[in-house]
Amino acid sequence: MAVVAALSTLFRLYNSTWKSSERLRKRLNMQGIGGPPPSLLYGNVPEMQRIQTRAALDDKASACSRQRGGGEFVAHDYTSTLFPYFEQWRKEYVFGSFDTGPFLDKMEKEDQ
Repeated sequence: MAVVAALSTLFRLYNSTWKSSERLRKRLNMQGIGGPPPSLLYGNVPEMQRIQTRAALDDKASACSRQRGGGEFVAHDYTSTLFPYFEQWRKEYVFGSFDTGPFLDKMEKEDQ
């Protein structure tokens, strides 16, 4: 009885964590909305860290060039500084946008 309960718990855990996200990813891909593939244990964390490291190095290089040039640059787009992976993924995977930003439109089917 304990073995059946343990297997049932493992199956539910697998289904709720991995399988449901794969179903959602498949539906989005069928609609033309891609994204970076996640790993089983870490998701997209290694890619996010790699992008953040690259962005930090780019920021240091641009800060050094600004110090040499003497000009001070103030940007109010803080999201690309805090979350550079969102900016990169938006450029790679988002297919539509308005002036306010990217969008995904979900249409509900009307019952007749």
